[in-house]
Amino acid sequence: MLLQALLRSPELRSVQTEGHILWDEFHPKPRDSDALDRSDVVDREREYVNLAVRIFARGRRFIDKTPENCLRVPYLDELFPDATFVFLTRKAADNVNSLIGGWRARPRFVTHRLPDPLEGIAPLDGRLWSFALVPGWRELRRASLEEICARQYVDCNEAVLAARAQLPLERWLTVKYEDMVASPLDVLRGLFDDLGVAWHEGAETFARELHARPSRTALTAPRPDKWRRENLEAIERILPLTEGTERRLGYATGA
Repeated sequence: MLLQALLRSPELRSVQTEGHILWDEFHPKPRDSDALDRSDVVDREREYVNLAVRIFARGRRFIDKTPENCLRVPYLDELFPDATFVFLTRKAADNVNSLIGGWRARPRFVTHRLPDPLEGIAPLDGRLWSFALVPGWRELRRASLEEICARQYVDCNEAVLAARAQLPLERWLTVKYEDMVASPLDVLRGLFDDLGVAWHEGAETFARELHARPSRTALTAPRPDKWRRENLEAIERILPLTEGTERRLGYATGA
């Protein structure tokens, strides 16, 4: 949703999908996790990525949205030391609920075939993993689906928080999902301004029509507290696992 809003600007370009064509060329799957660090960048990779970005960008500013990149901020900083990072946060209950829905929407969102199958997510095929493959995923082989999704929420957000602490704050912008859904026009105007991108009528139209047109990857339209109607008991079980991270993201837990 946020990527599509930004791409309404003629100043910005992307690969139009998630940027796996860039980040996976020198780090193909399967891997132990989707995490990458500065030391993982090799010279040929730097040349390849920069050439590919120039081709895609065509003289404009390049933007990418790949969720696995939550685990790769130092790697990205090594490749793009002038990059600005837009950190989109969300409350744990809603985010974990969304992840659960995505896991169940097989084969959509499947990212990995595991060497050691998960044993606690039946009737789903335990050989398949969806979304970001977090470090230490084998510890979750007997975990429930909601526990796996809670771990993804915690590990991805904590990785960004740790990386943010190591980089100048002026290179970071934070957007709360809840604010964007509640006031898309105000939030997007502010973000465009902070990024130094001219406001565009296409972005304004997108913002005004947001609630009538879900994003490409949304399974259902955005609604407050969907988790209470879709996965109430499962989400209530994992909230103690996510409350510390949620608090560090600036949310009052339980709200």
